[in-house]
Amino acid sequence: MIPTYIISLANQQDRREHMRQECARVGIEATFIDAVDMRQASQSDIERLSSRLLHKKTKKQRWLTQGELGCALSHHQVYAHIVRQQHPYALILEDDAEFIRNPQPLLNEGYLKALSAQYPFDILILGYVKTLPHQLPYYYRRIPIKHRAKMNTDGNTIYFGTPWEQYGCGTVAYIISREGAEKLCRATQTPCATADDWLYFEQHHGLRILHSRPAFVLEALEKFDSTIRQEKTGFLQPKTSSIIIRSIKGYLKHISMNYLGMKS
Repeated sequence: MIPTYIISLANQQDRREHMRQECARVGIEATFIDAVDMRQASQSDIERLSSRLLHKKTKKQRWLTQGELGCALSHHQVYAHIVRQQHPYALILEDDAEFIRNPQPLLNEGYLKALSAQYPFDILILGYVKTLPHQLPYYYRRIPIKHRAKMNTDGNTIYFGTPWEQYGCGTVAYIISREGAEKLCRATQTPCATADDWLYFEQHHGLRILHSRPAFVLEALEKFDSTIRQEKTGFLQPKTSSIIIRSIKGYLKHISMNYLGMKS
């Protein structure tokens, strides 16, 4: 089984206990990596350790927030560790992850090599943030993937693919290859993007990113608040009109990608 690393602030014992229970429930042994705590960082600290979002449009260029920088530096630590240890693959989890299905079949190096033979990847996203379990059917309709590979596990078919455009879907759970860790280690030496700015890493650093459908992990939204940002009340309850419109757009993207050959 490939190694598993959990990023967690050293003093967040409730979150660490949650992850111990989650990993035990699915039979995974994991190692905790102390997250970089930037909650008390000054603006001068932020400017010393990062750079502005210069790849964004001028009006969107800004410095990372304290939480965003801490998250980016924490993931960088794990990438550097994976490179030093020369792991072919590793699973990275954040401490508010919640397994909605057992990922063990995917955590086999032979399985991942077989998947990579179908479509080489650096990152395999296994989970999403800001989504509740009952919302996943809508999520899949809204953000379809172009099927790049498929594998059978325990009699079930898992599809792996790329969305219409990569997007910030969180870093709650993903498998990374050694080559991917090397790319991200260089890209995040001085962070200029959030850890989950997958579009940036794809476009500027050549990262090859796949998404798993179905997902295996979600953020434990009903148990923990985000340590990075404060969400608006009701952000998890989209309007009915938005659901209809986004579902139609998603269906059209699915047809375009998987039947009309777009986004090759």
